Parts: sequence; C-alpha cells; structure tokens
Amino acid sequence: MKTFAASALALALIAISGCAQAESKGRDMKRADVEKIIQEYLMENPEILREALIELDKKEDRAALAAVSDALFKDPRDVSIGPKDAKVTIVEFFDYNCGFCKNSSDWLKGVMDKYPDDVRVVFKELPILDGRTKTSRNAAKAALAAARQGKYTTMHFSMMNERSLTKDRVLAIAEKAGLDMDKLKKDMEDPEMDRQLEDGLLLANRIPSLTGTPFFVINDDFIAGADTKKLDKMLEDALKNS
Repeated sequence: MKTFAASALALALIAISGCAQAESKGRDMKRADVEKIIQEYLMENPEILREALIELDKKEDRAALAAVSDALFKDPRDVSIGPKDAKVTIVEFFDYNCGFCKNSSDWLKGVMDKYPDDVRVVFKELPILDGRTKTSRNAAKAALAAARQGKYTTMHFSMMNERSLTKDRVLAIAEKAGLDMDKLKKDMEDPEMDRQLEDGLLLANRIPSLTGTPFFVINDDFIAGADTKKLDKMLEDALKNS
C-alpha cells in the first residue's frame, strides 16, 4: 500500500512539473503531448522514478521517527548508557535470539567503549522472535530485571554471546553475573515488565521500516540490519554534524 501510494504521488508530481514547464514554454502544447513526453522520458530513465520513490520512503520514515521521538529517546523505563547530553544517541531495537543482533553487539560495545562522552545508547527490548523461540521474551525480562540491580549491560552482552537461551541457561548467566536470584525472579514476574515489552512492540509498529531486528536509530536517521560498515559511516556523520 505504501509503495502504491508513493508511486502515485511521484507520478503526479512529475506530471505537474512537466505540465507547468510545458505551459510556460508554449501555450499551444496539448496535455496529451506533455503526458507522452513524460511517459517516454520515464521509460528511458526509469531509475529517476526509483530514486524518487526511495527518497520519498526515507522522508516518510524520518517523519515517523520524529512523531515518536519522545518514546524513542526519553522513555524513563529504557536502559541507557552514556550522558544525556551526548552528541549522538543510538537507539537499538533487538531480540536476544536474533543472529544479526548478536553479530552487531560487538560493534555496539566497541562504540560505547570508544565514545563514552559523545555517544548515548538506548536499549529497546523487542522480543519479536518469541513466537518461534519461546525464549526471547523471558530473556528480555531477565535483562530488564537485571537492570534493577545495576547489572543490565553485563546480562545483555552475556546473553548476546549465547546461542541457547533456555530459562535455565538465562538463570545460570544471571547467577554467574552475581545477581540476587530471588529478587531477579520476583522482578521478572512484575506486570510492568510485560507492559514495557508490549509498549515496545507498539512503538515498533509505528515505524514503517522497522520490520525486523536489529534496527538502529542514530539521532534522526536509521538503519535496518547489522551492516557495521554502514553503521560506522552513519555514526561518523552524526558525530561530525552534531
């Protein structure tokens, strides 16, 4: 539906522009002639329309991000690392069972270590694979419960380095991290945990390009996937322009 609407809008804009130029150059030029010129031009240069549609999609996505800015960057329930006035804020949506999320976790940790004063990272638990894995939601709740004991990053990166996240394995990771296990289990049952995860899913649904994990928002731009070269370039640009 979005692609169809974008195509219709792009064609309309091109047609309007062409008609306006034709009218200014010659009043005797018929509308049919103008439409024929536009059609022939697009057939010969289809990449122009493709580029226009890509740019239109980007603008729509950035507008969607701006509309949910507070939920992205200012939700007090989210775990964030780095100064609030950092030059760059990175928001990551992830699932602990997502292989691509695991692949990009070292990149994110490296960024946190390299730019402790310039970059703030906001972690968004998004257990979208739970329907298949049956363990993603439990892992997310364990991480959020660990945050209440000041052990979020330890738990987070430990689980990102694990292939299997059964309930027993998650508890073993938590115990190794030195967490109070009775408190952890009690906090994981807190209804607020489920509420926060549901809110995260609702937020993700309001971002058109967020169709999987990982999904990174870097200031007012975004990137889907774990292409660390592209992430480096986007981060570099954000730091330079901030």
